[in-house]
Amino acid sequence: MLSEVLLVSSPGKVILHGEHAVVHGKVALAVALNLRTFLRLQPHSNGKVSLNLPNIGVRQVWDVARLQLLDTSFMGGRRRTWSS
Repeated sequence: MLSEVLLVSSPGKVILHGEHAVVHGKVALAVALNLRTFLRLQPHSNGKVSLNLPNIGVRQVWDVARLQLLDTSFMGGRRRTWSS
């Protein structure tokens, strides 16, 4: 279990040329922007997982127990268990 807050970020990017060409193994021209996306993971003991996107007004909360019941067949038959 995560015992402390973990903060990661990634720069924004713009693909100037070849956006769909890379699917076919071709070259694209991309540049980084002075904008970043941030992700903060913070442990809680309330049995919930939350998603908060304040810039676009989205906040959603799920019970971990209910998430464990979701279909995980897309994971190749492996069932992931969450520990609190």
